[in-house]
Amino acid sequence: MAAISLKPIARAKMTFGIRGTSPIIMHQWSEKAKAMMRDKQQAGKKTRERELRKPVEEAMAATYRTEDGDVGIPAMAFKSAILTAAHKDIGIEKTLVRKALFLICKDPGLVLAFTECDEPIVREDMVRVGMGAADLRYRPEFRNWKCVVELEIDAELLQDADVLALVGRAGFGVGLCEWRPEKGGEFGRFEIDPDVPVRFERSA
Repeated sequence: MAAISLKPIARAKMTFGIRGTSPIIMHQWSEKAKAMMRDKQQAGKKTRERELRKPVEEAMAATYRTEDGDVGIPAMAFKSAILTAAHKDIGIEKTLVRKALFLICKDPGLVLAFTECDEPIVREDMVRVGMGAADLRYRPEFRNWKCVVELEIDAELLQDADVLALVGRAGFGVGLCEWRPEKGGEFGRFEIDPDVPVRFERSA
């Protein structure tokens, strides 16, 4: 029987920028909110009485930040948007993208820092929770935001043009964070930033 010879993976790194085409709304679960949920779920433990709401404090606590304190977007949410944009009907299946594209994120908390963004606006939104009860949420809205993305890809399965096309589709019709197009909203849309050079480097 003839020996099977497999070629090594043709790894490549790709770097480019994205910029928001609509504001982005964040809703990071704060440590305080997590603690309240734990208390509620623990049998026999009395939940804390409702405190006076502090809109600015709540909105800032809902902001995604790197370990260094920089504001950014959750890295896995960006990859998820790319996967959602992939479909066999456009010639690129999700399974192929899932095994051929990986994010490079140096932050331990997996947050991609903004390179630019406006000061946040504190939003007051009515939401439905539990059995349809209404409640208020205070969240930050960022406008004119930008970010640099670095990926590692299998260059035999994905070309740089494929990746850019997927990112364009993800930014147009999927989006990031709260009230994004994927969930019926208009927020968190983005596009390739023309001011950031696209770099494609094959591994030696």
